[in-house]
Amino acid sequence: MTEIALNHEDIALKGFHGDREVRVCRCLAPCANGVDVVLLHGVHSFANLSPRNKFRFLAELLTEKGFTAWLVETSRASRRIEEGEDQRQWVDTAFGGKTFIQEQSEVFDAITEILKINGGKPIWLWGFSLGGIIAAASAAHITLSDCRPAVDRLIVSGTGLWAYHQVEEDMLKMPILSTLRASLSPKMLEAVRANEVISFRGEYDEVFPEESCMEFIRGMNLPEEKKSFVPIAGADHSLRHRNNKIDLSIMKEMVDFLLK
Repeated sequence: MTEIALNHEDIALKGFHGDREVRVCRCLAPCANGVDVVLLHGVHSFANLSPRNKFRFLAELLTEKGFTAWLVETSRASRRIEEGEDQRQWVDTAFGGKTFIQEQSEVFDAITEILKINGGKPIWLWGFSLGGIIAAASAAHITLSDCRPAVDRLIVSGTGLWAYHQVEEDMLKMPILSTLRASLSPKMLEAVRANEVISFRGEYDEVFPEESCMEFIRGMNLPEEKKSFVPIAGADHSLRHRNNKIDLSIMKEMVDFLLK
């Protein structure tokens, strides 16, 4: 897909860590269909309009279909990996000392601001990995002024209740994730309020087993016909690679499913 010039607006909100800034980007559709989609990145990840960022690509796909796409990037001490710096070193530098509650609160504040801007209309909330957990928590806690659910459609990609043992053992030592278990209410999933839930999982997800992802949506107190579990053939946890090669058609596959 050729990179297009997105008509967008940037909003800076107060954050809790590092540069203390949460960056929100509103991507406007040429012919809006009245639906807003909020995209939430995974832990220690990025959601912006930089070249090759998967959320930019998703925003392009969504705005082409008439959706207003919102990208939310949480606060961190560093927003780029320096030459020679490995990923783990950067994570410790950028997020060291940041808690899950701080990360979640920043997203809650961003969604609340988005609801003010779009007039309080229901939204589609789409989170990847840890972003899916926070998306579900948002659907459990955030309501409109008339007490209706704020989230019309909840979408999670690569999100589960528990990771493979060795992966979880390593991940839970990292910033944000180290406070995850102590911060999540065991009844959070039961409190999710949405009209529909869709869970995408890559066939070769190296973080969350299939059963873990299925348990995540089973725990939500919604009718079974309102839940969909969608496996993506050949895809990895990030849903950016298929059979070990970058394949952005995975994003198109997920958007096409949402349009059915």
